[in-house]
Amino acid sequence: MQLRPVTYYADFIVYPATLVALVVAAILWHGTVNPLIWIAAYAVGLFVWTLAEYLIHRGVLHNVIYFRDLHEKHHAEPTDLIGTPIWLSFLVIAAAVFWPSWWLFDLGVASGFTAGVVTGYVSYSFIHHVLHHWHMPHDSYLYRVKRRHALHHHSEVEGNFGVTTLFWDHVFGTALPERPARPAPARRK
Repeated sequence: MQLRPVTYYADFIVYPATLVALVVAAILWHGTVNPLIWIAAYAVGLFVWTLAEYLIHRGVLHNVIYFRDLHEKHHAEPTDLIGTPIWLSFLVIAAAVFWPSWWLFDLGVASGFTAGVVTGYVSYSFIHHVLHHWHMPHDSYLYRVKRRHALHHHSEVEGNFGVTTLFWDHVFGTALPERPARPAPARRK
């Protein structure tokens, strides 16, 4: 949905603070958490985010009527501040990630797993913003990511649903072949 600037940029303030709170909670509230278990839960959360990003983008944003219409608006106007309101994303992460993992395991695992998912989400939000709003040097990694995301926006065939990684696009056969970069025009002597 179309967001006001303060709402759009709130992710970049609220979620880093959430990451700090999750780490502090694991240390203070559940001081017996094994750091290796926390790191493993974090890594699993980050990995799970990449799959969630792919499935949400492919399954919901391209197929579920209301969300598809909003996402088509993003495709038509990629520099508009269109996104998920912070209250909604925060509620979903709390209800679908933090609380179930705390109930199934403990606070240490829940905080690590949720921190991994939150890191993935804020990375996705930041990278997606950068791709549509910044100009990158053509020899940079982000420029290559921008080119593959542009294929998602402008290809006749649907694909490249992953923004932070194309891993799941390769797994599910939706990775689009890269078009070669246009050669620079020849200079006249």
